[in-house]
Amino acid sequence: MPTVKHSFEFVREKVLSKLFTRSSTQTHEKDKKNVGSPSRSHRSDKKVVRHARHRYERPSALHTEIAIKNVRTHVQNEAVLQNARYTKFLSDILQLHNYYRARHSVGPLTLSQRLNYIAQKYAEYLAATSKFEHSGNTFGNENLGENLYMQWISHGRVPVSAREAVKSWYDEISLYNFQHPYYSEETGHFTQLIWKSTQKMGVGVALSADEREVYVVSNYYPTGNIINPGYFDVNVLPPYS
Repeated sequence: MPTVKHSFEFVREKVLSKLFTRSSTQTHEKDKKNVGSPSRSHRSDKKVVRHARHRYERPSALHTEIAIKNVRTHVQNEAVLQNARYTKFLSDILQLHNYYRARHSVGPLTLSQRLNYIAQKYAEYLAATSKFEHSGNTFGNENLGENLYMQWISHGRVPVSAREAVKSWYDEISLYNFQHPYYSEETGHFTQLIWKSTQKMGVGVALSADEREVYVVSNYYPTGNIINPGYFDVNVLPPYS
């Protein structure tokens, strides 16, 4: 029987040992899981950092270079377009001058680059200052003839029309008396336009900053509207029938 008792006690101790070992192991595993895992109350105290849905990314050097090139291209294209419009305006206004001059049996005018420069500078001055007065421009030591035109609108961009400018000058013919040639401020644009001895012209056109005003300047060489006796008789001819 001592042997049985010894055997029983041995088995009992072995079972208890396994239970203790299992319990210790489970407790240890639980402790391992809890290490570094904050409690619910501890988590609620932690600051929550929200990340923006759309993040700003600084442009790369390549993207910046491409953007600059696009802007330069746009500016260059706009400059080309403006130059094309200016060239067409010059062509239109010259053709209109020569059309009306031909009606009075007067020779055609030609454009002068130097006169264009003078006229353009003054047109830009008028547009910048909103003034409307004659310049007194000279070509060398000689005075230049000059016709001015201005149009404005209250809203939007003012149209730029060579036809409207030249027509407004030529329409003064209705006030001119060919039977008694003379100078008058009411007809001075018309008489300069068809002045026979004038050979060259220069043109300038400019918009105000808000693009509501347009200014057109035409300079003529040699000048017309000379009031000395006999000049109007030979330089302002009636239209042919």
